[in-house]
Amino acid sequence: MKTMTIRNIPDGVAKYLSGRAAMEGRSVNATTVSLLSRAAGLEPRQRRRRDLSWLSGAWSKEEASRFDAFVADCRKVDERDWR
Repeated sequence: MKTMTIRNIPDGVAKYLSGRAAMEGRSVNATTVSLLSRAAGLEPRQRRRRDLSWLSGAWSKEEASRFDAFVADCRKVDERDWR
């Protein structure tokens, strides 16, 4: 593999790369290489999910029970509303 030096990186780009690397738990170098590979069409782009599957399993059983108790009234069907 080749080592390259990139000069004059704008502050906003550097800040973005650092933030994204921290968010992904990777080094700035690994994040930059991945982004460059995708931009060059050498790495497949990940499809963006348009659902809430990333939330799945995010609550503890206690948190889920508290939420269910909180919205229980919203789940009741009032027969008068359907006349």
